[in-house]
Amino acid sequence: MRAVAVARGSWNSWIEVDSAAIRSNTAAVCDLIGRGVQVMAIVKADGYGHGAATAARASLAGGASHLGVASAAEGIELRAERIEAPILVLSCGMPEQARDVVERGLTQTLATESMARALSREAAAAGREVAVHLKVDTGMGRLGVWPHELPALAKLVSHLPGLRVEGVYSHLATADHDDATYARGQAECFRQALAVLQAVGIQPPLRHLANSAATVRFPEMRFDMVRAGLLVYGLNPLCGELTQIGLTAALTWKSRIAAVKNVPAGQPISYDGLHVTRTATRIACVPVGYADGYARALSNVGRVLIHGRRCPVVGAVCMDQMLVDVGDLDAKAGDEVVLIGEQMGERITANDLAAAQGTVVHEIVARLGKRVPRVHLGDDTALENSSG
Repeated sequence: MRAVAVARGSWNSWIEVDSAAIRSNTAAVCDLIGRGVQVMAIVKADGYGHGAATAARASLAGGASHLGVASAAEGIELRAERIEAPILVLSCGMPEQARDVVERGLTQTLATESMARALSREAAAAGREVAVHLKVDTGMGRLGVWPHELPALAKLVSHLPGLRVEGVYSHLATADHDDATYARGQAECFRQALAVLQAVGIQPPLRHLANSAATVRFPEMRFDMVRAGLLVYGLNPLCGELTQIGLTAALTWKSRIAAVKNVPAGQPISYDGLHVTRTATRIACVPVGYADGYARALSNVGRVLIHGRRCPVVGAVCMDQMLVDVGDLDAKAGDEVVLIGEQMGERITANDLAAAQGTVVHEIVARLGKRVPRVHLGDDTALENSSG
């Protein structure tokens, strides 16, 4: 990622987002899956913390054909940014949201009769046709109808005015697990559901099952389209290295040291005295905390980069600040701190933070705080032509 001149002003930290990396990552996914399979870039949760509109434009420029969001509200935000590509709302939605779906030309997931009928009424009233994707639960136990209920839902939807069954999909629960037994069982269940649909004369042109992990691991699960979330942002969905696809992390999180002080041995650090210095050392205060998305769970286990060295976060992470032991480093107020990203050849990844907390990398980037400004690198104007 190239350097960027940051207007420091009143910023305590900032996130640099490289749209060129998102574009190249998406292109790498397209190359991996080959022709005949489309890519839906998942840009929910503000584009996994990268900025939804930037992520949408860059992924479309990289070859994605569709976008996926969590709610109609997220889809409306993208339409307000003049992004005209197909946008699938991945939640089943509420009947009162049907009008917004129709008016903004969104594609709706369907798994309930009430939403199907509401969407049909609004589409008919507006004289429009709405594309819908049927959701079948093959073992996630979350949204979707059970396979034996799918034919009835499909018949209902296919006979309701204003609705066009464009797709059918399901969601894998364990695609990133070493043991692929459950994922393969879900895929077989999905194939059987598709066969039942075909038997009743319904063959949606878009069948999709694979998330990022399955896209890489299971070519047989790619069907007509894959849903790429982590891959688009250069985040690894698997424990091992991705040797068959080159990814570039699109996000870097930086701050600066606010102050450095000499601390004697035996000094409790931060709330609750969770850390006590063993020897005399130097402690730097970094103006980032859990309100910004740096979790309290990283207290005493997090690491940041200062002068190219991994420095430990000591004591409890506070709402707006955290403390770092810089030891014998010649660190001073104003020096750059990297929380996620690279500095002088050393790197801390979002996956590293996830491992330190015992969580998933999705959570790390999705909860990055809104009060942390995003600095968008690359030429976004070059992506304008990819918004429709």
